Amino acid sequence: MTAWVTFGKELRRLRERQGLTLDQAAKATGYGASTISKYENAFRAPKQDFLNEAEALFGTNGDLLRRWTEAKRAEDDPDWHRKIVTAEEQCSGIKMWNPGLIPGMLQTPEYAWQIFRDGGPLDSEEEIERLVRLRVSRLDTLREMSNPRLLAVVSEAVVHARVGSPGVMRKQLEHLLALDADGTARVLVLPANTPYYGGAAGAFRLLEFRDRPTLVQVEHASGGELLGGDVVVRLSSVYGELQTWALPPVASREVMMRAIGGLE
Repeated sequence: MTAWVTFGKELRRLRERQGLTLDQAAKATGYGASTISKYENAFRAPKQDFLNEAEALFGTNGDLLRRWTEAKRAEDDPDWHRKIVTAEEQCSGIKMWNPGLIPGMLQTPEYAWQIFRDGGPLDSEEEIERLVRLRVSRLDTLREMSNPRLLAVVSEAVVHARVGSPGVMRKQLEHLLALDADGTARVLVLPANTPYYGGAAGAFRLLEFRDRPTLVQVEHASGGELLGGDVVVRLSSVYGELQTWALPPVASREVMMRAIGGLE
């Protein structure tokens, strides 16, 4: 149950942190060891009665309740979103392109908050914070599950854009540099004067797999779609051109560092 994977991992972490076996946790909560194992491995969704026992046992001051609530909400996500999440967690590589923004899973909380606030002016602060947490935790979740190779081509205009304050942009660019430096994601910059406009049609991601054909996620204002076939062939060709026109890694890092230097 994809929506419960993150909750299950946290439940196991809390149990192991206290040095409890499944049998000991079962005795403390009144739930069977096999049931708790199913919760931890996301094969079953826990009821709130169990959550109350777990909160008391682990003393998480509401943090476990928050994660449980987020998982419950994720169960109600539209079908297209569940399909994309599942595909992400099974893929071996993700190639990202967004002509207007830093790709979602590479965003900092501050950058993501600005995007969600401006894109959802009627949303509550609580809802915006929930969306931010889900977005910025996605990268860690994928690294734990399938650790896909990540490649992002970002336009120079995005690097120099002012999303939020200069401080927000500085932290975002430093984050990209850190991800590139530690090998988490390769980030390439597409120069502003590039005479190629194949990527102007919109944001998309190529999801590559070891045991089946590549899929493409195309994004639009109300969500996204997961497609195969001719669309994959066409956008794979577009992405190849974007990579060809993009600056090499060292030059890309220099562009981002100069952008940081220009922030007030």
